[in-house]
Amino acid sequence: MPPTADVPALMRKHIYDHFLEHAVPPVVEQLMLAFSLSREETENVLRELEAARQLVLVKGTARILMAWPFSAIATPFRVEVGGRRYFANCAWDAVAFHAMTGQPIRIDSSCHHCAAPITIELRDGRAVSVEPAEALVYLAIPAARWWDDIILTCSNTMVFFASEAHRDASALCSADGGGASLTPEQTHVLSGPVYGPRMELGYTRPPRQELLDHFASMGLTGDFWAL
Repeated sequence: MPPTADVPALMRKHIYDHFLEHAVPPVVEQLMLAFSLSREETENVLRELEAARQLVLVKGTARILMAWPFSAIATPFRVEVGGRRYFANCAWDAVAFHAMTGQPIRIDSSCHHCAAPITIELRDGRAVSVEPAEALVYLAIPAARWWDDIILTCSNTMVFFASEAHRDASALCSADGGGASLTPEQTHVLSGPVYGPRMELGYTRPPRQELLDHFASMGLTGDFWAL
């Protein structure tokens, strides 16, 4: 590999391509061979990517746990794209597969409150099927706190509910109504700047103001959406 190559960017792209092709992340040894790096060098790049919020490693290891929207472990958020099946990290990530791939997707998940099946199909930016029709995406934690503990945020606070009644009956639902409820289509639009270009080599996370402007364009303002 040329000494001037942007190894972190190339490795990030390699990890995402591997996830898309195989539905699991590459392990350190595969990355060592792919990039002709030592174990220490490979692990250093992975930690650099984690610091840049491009992925999350299993604590105490160099194994990849999350590379949004991909999850390396089984979750309640199953997504089918182009005949391949994936696990997403959360309800938002499940919907975001459509923004990332541009392909029709099918989500098979469950109501966080009662475990009733929820299925959602998205195509051409539209939710062409939502069962039950009242199903929604619920974000329990304000945007400014998502990165306080991103594993907790993704794993436990961004979920599907079968209806508003099931949301309100859940212990996750804030008593003061402080969470945010979105339709699958709204969640797809929300995903645009964060997930749309994620498979590109030069992908970087959108800056704060761009995200705030995007939220505002959707009418998502107020303390919950502050960053």
